Amino acid sequence: MWVVPPQFTPTQIRDLYDHRNEEEWLYDQIIKSGLQQNYNINVSGGSENTTYMVSASYYNQESNFQGSFGMERYNFRSNLSTEYGRFKLTSLMAYNRRKDRTVAGGTGNTIINSSRVPSYYYYKFMEGDKYLVNDIVGDDNPLALLQDGGYEKKDEDNFIGSMNLDVKIIDGLKATGLVGLDLTQHHRYRRDKKVPLYSSADLENPVLYMHSNTMTEDYNEKRYTLSTQFLLDFNRTFNNAHNVSALVGVSNESYTKQASRIAWEYTDEDLGLPTTDESIQNKDNKNSNNDTDQTSITSVFGRVGYNYMDKYYGDVSFRYDGSSKFAKDQRWGFFPSFSAGWRLSEEAFMDTYKSNIGDLKLRASYGVLGNQNVDNYSYQTVYQMNNNGYVFNGISVPGTSYTDGNAFLTWEKSANFNIGADATFLNGNLFLSVDYFDKKTSNILLTPEVSSIYGGSAAKENAGEMKNRGWELTINYKLNSGDFQHNFNFNVSDSKNKVTDFGGKERIDQNDQLYKLIREGQPLGSYFGYKTDGLFQSYDEIANSALPVGASVQPGDVKYVDQNNDGVIDEKDRVILGNAFPRYTFGFTYNMTWKGFDLNVMLQGVGKRSMYLRGELIEPFHSNYSYCIYQHQLDFWTPTNPDAQWPRLVAPGSSSSTNNWGMAGSDIYLLNAAYLRVKNIQIGYTLPKALTQKFGVQKLRVSVNTENPLTFTKNSFIDPESSEFGSDMGGIGGIGANSGRNYPTLTYYGFGLDIEF
Repeated sequence: MWVVPPQFTPTQIRDLYDHRNEEEWLYDQIIKSGLQQNYNINVSGGSENTTYMVSASYYNQESNFQGSFGMERYNFRSNLSTEYGRFKLTSLMAYNRRKDRTVAGGTGNTIINSSRVPSYYYYKFMEGDKYLVNDIVGDDNPLALLQDGGYEKKDEDNFIGSMNLDVKIIDGLKATGLVGLDLTQHHRYRRDKKVPLYSSADLENPVLYMHSNTMTEDYNEKRYTLSTQFLLDFNRTFNNAHNVSALVGVSNESYTKQASRIAWEYTDEDLGLPTTDESIQNKDNKNSNNDTDQTSITSVFGRVGYNYMDKYYGDVSFRYDGSSKFAKDQRWGFFPSFSAGWRLSEEAFMDTYKSNIGDLKLRASYGVLGNQNVDNYSYQTVYQMNNNGYVFNGISVPGTSYTDGNAFLTWEKSANFNIGADATFLNGNLFLSVDYFDKKTSNILLTPEVSSIYGGSAAKENAGEMKNRGWELTINYKLNSGDFQHNFNFNVSDSKNKVTDFGGKERIDQNDQLYKLIREGQPLGSYFGYKTDGLFQSYDEIANSALPVGASVQPGDVKYVDQNNDGVIDEKDRVILGNAFPRYTFGFTYNMTWKGFDLNVMLQGVGKRSMYLRGELIEPFHSNYSYCIYQHQLDFWTPTNPDAQWPRLVAPGSSSSTNNWGMAGSDIYLLNAAYLRVKNIQIGYTLPKALTQKFGVQKLRVSVNTENPLTFTKNSFIDPESSEFGSDMGGIGGIGANSGRNYPTLTYYGFGLDIEF
């Protein structure tokens, strides 16, 4: 039997008991409510040939962390349109300034580090200014980080401007020229302050320091995109029946990024300037680098459309795109598309059904789209200098890493087929739309596997093919009864994908306890691992079951399925357990007006989704976080609780822990993440015009609203919409793996006032 060594002394136990009724630091010292403000003003007007619109807004959002953190944003926008004879000039200008102040290094781990510490553990001594650290957990002190650990300030200015000139050449034919600029200037300034942490109030010397040095970083980045476009657009109707439209154009979009960074490892605590303290070894250490990126895409495109009396429709279009991300011989891709529609309700044979069916249209389309989502210069081998490139004779020395280039890399292509129908019933009050789609993606951009002893990183390649099929249904219903006006909208969609070609190979990627599989005939990035069969209830059951090699199993431990019946649980027993792709995504909105009142409700959800958890979010006392067990983990096995959700509690690192939590990819880590969320509720009232016009006001509306007030899900301890590793569901660690490090979805309550003059 595994004997757990004492984790606390009697004195520590008494101290914890004495503080049992004190505040919970997570909610009283780390988290707070944040005020959010949003102000907008719009002015518009004009004459017969000229119109204008000018708007400005201010937005301020306080952080939900304690401290002077938050974000504010200023927006300005203007539109101007003027016509003279055959000419029409349209201009747009928009300016945005955003200022952020956050915790040094970001807030990614602040919440998870706070929750790792028990609610009865205090972060700071009541007397003095010493910050505590959990000497077993050994993590940073979140309170110290927020109060004295430094800060990060970001300032970003963005300007968007465009000018559009239309020239009418002849009746139905016009030429359009457009030039646009998107310019962003970004500055980040970060100060890390060294904070001593103590395990006891009696200690004079700290156990460790949060932030091992007093780093100061200054980062500047400029990004700009220049867009140009020229179009010829034709649209005419002949004999009041035949509408013909055509368009041909060329465009270019060029992107440039220039960035520079300098970070001094040791700086003055107060000024942030490089330190002059001669007692610090390597006091002049700094890291600086410059980065320049340039990309360009040039396109030739066209479209021809035909419409006969709003009854028969047809369109043919194409794009011919050239991207600088690919080598010259692979740069260009051709992407055609076709669509057709038939409005049956305009046919004579439908006259009999006019009283029941107002409008009925069938439509179909087929098109090819391109994807150039690869790093810049991926067709060339890229070298990168690193101050800590490798270890030689026990010393970290500079070195060069590289990523292979692939001169044959080219566009990923998706061929999309869609067929659908739109119909209205009940005098147009009921609208129904249904779609079926079939998407085939070829030349998928993937990074291949390489040996662990390979000296560089492999280049992406065009490998594989997959299909994605699904459907979508939209229903809208309007109901008017006296002064009441109701509008209901519901939509639901579903899709499934599978890999159809991977060269006869398969690939398994691992991230922590998560394994993902690419195999022909299966969804991309399928979860791959061991299927469990409940918990062992007796030693007799254990004696007659297959066990993992080297595991010490007792009643209350996890039982695995021996898929190949060879009497042992090993890698040959791994099977596909699901995938990260959501199923049956749905949404519902309800709008109601009654006299001056209005009500808007929005719901959304997912009918089926599997989320993969990891770390202490799923395993009690995970790793060195042995002070903590979460509330959702309390339903663990005991002889008097044999139907528990979780296995018995065991010591981290024990052989039983290996059996229960060390079987990588086990479905014990899988979570049902289906949910229904109330996204928004808004109630408003518009005062009568007869009253407001007395004060020169055309419209005055007051409203209250809330966002994300309710979520219904089987496992409420984790946000069902959250994901920790981005959106690459097919890659390593994509959607589905989660340990609670991401910033949660916030609940918002607000008040609004709209005034029109």
